[in-house]
Amino acid sequence: MTFAQAESDIRRIYETDKATFAEARIKLELKYGSTLQPTQNFNRRLVSFQANKDVKLHRWFKFKEAFSAQLVHRLIESFDLHPPCHILDPFSGASTTLLVANELDCDATGIEVLPIGDLVWKAKSQFGPQLISRLKEIRQWVESTPPGLSERPFPHVPITQHAFDAKHEAQLMWYVEQFAGFNENSSVNNLLKFVLLTILEDISYTSKDGQFLRWDSRSAKVRARNRQRIAAGKRLYKEFRKSSILEVKTAILKALDLIISDVALSKGSLNRSGKQRLIQGTVLETLPRQGAEQFDAVITSPPYCNRYDYTRTYALELAFLGMTNEEVIALRQDLISCTVENRSKLMRLRKMYESLGRLSDFDLVCDILSHNSAFQEILEALRIRSRRREVNNAGIISMVEGYFTELAFVTLELFRVCKPGAYVGIVNDNVRYSGEVIPVDLLMTDLAASFGFEPETIHVLDQRKGNSSQQMGKYGREALRKSILIWKKPGSLNAN
Repeated sequence: MTFAQAESDIRRIYETDKATFAEARIKLELKYGSTLQPTQNFNRRLVSFQANKDVKLHRWFKFKEAFSAQLVHRLIESFDLHPPCHILDPFSGASTTLLVANELDCDATGIEVLPIGDLVWKAKSQFGPQLISRLKEIRQWVESTPPGLSERPFPHVPITQHAFDAKHEAQLMWYVEQFAGFNENSSVNNLLKFVLLTILEDISYTSKDGQFLRWDSRSAKVRARNRQRIAAGKRLYKEFRKSSILEVKTAILKALDLIISDVALSKGSLNRSGKQRLIQGTVLETLPRQGAEQFDAVITSPPYCNRYDYTRTYALELAFLGMTNEEVIALRQDLISCTVENRSKLMRLRKMYESLGRLSDFDLVCDILSHNSAFQEILEALRIRSRRREVNNAGIISMVEGYFTELAFVTLELFRVCKPGAYVGIVNDNVRYSGEVIPVDLLMTDLAASFGFEPETIHVLDQRKGNSSQQMGKYGREALRKSILIWKKPGSLNAN
């Protein structure tokens, strides 16, 4: 294919109706075109939770946004990492990177803002054969004891109200009380609390579905809404019924059986030569406080720029862990901006960098962003679309701006904390809003190059991501890349 043909194909992707300019993004495609490599070594299953569904330990909790243990293994192998290497995952999620690092006797540090991740790590990192006998005793007690009904309500936040029928909620809270009364050691306590966390969706009327929780049509919430719609002469919500809603006792036994089976198959507890730790907090405030040049590699996947709100998707789990509605709302603002409700964190970041005596680094990031023509073009294109009333939510523009601004600060810090010669592997998706294709992989790579990273490869997965039917109908169908970005910090690890 000639250069002219390549440019023509790229232009077709970006210039859907020629209502906006796309020259900077087209130049970005041409600039990094040689790094875009179709791959058979990675696929969508590996970069999602799907490949973890049958993997011991990792399958205990369905964290849909997680990538697979197999992906971490492949990246570690491709980076040629060996103990005593130190790996960083600044968006640790379900701690997949930390668990694989432990398996390979590597050190690892994870950062995770969701308190769910903290409990998941505690439960998974403290298991061992020494717990089997006690877990079996507890399982026998659950199986032989009819569940009671607690008068203590589930600690709902507004979004979770009516998530359970009355019997399921009363039985769940009864098990909470009974498990707390067992007076176990911290390892067993964490596992029992974790077990109850893992069954919440299975025993509820809710189902995790991307940007929100789907509600079973049998729930009191949906029935009330439908009554209101009938009164207003509106069409009823499309009926949705979960394939199954488990009994609380059944769900607990199922979760315990899975854990006991995996612990029995394990070769030992997570107590090898490598050391792993999880830091709970927002990456934007945690990473700048880490020491420089300490990590041999980064393997991670930030939230995508796709409007998915983790505080809503995991609202049941957050409420179960005791978060109030006010705390959930505050947590939403601590996440990397990927929802239309996120507010700018720029002034907050400025104050933090000033307190660290690093205001020059803050200014550097702002300067790089202001001079990145592709980033500025994307924002202006969305503003034009907004003026044409094609953007269905004004918060999309501020979300996109906040997303790349915050990831730029993360990238600056990754460069600082990585050793010379360290590799960075990042999974991400490209997105499209109001017809405007946003090449997340290329823009992140371009920003990384501005901070000093050397772009190595952008692995392009075979299965391309589609668009919403609404976007396809108006702007045409365009497959969007799902990519694994590989950068390298100049230098050699051996030099250290």
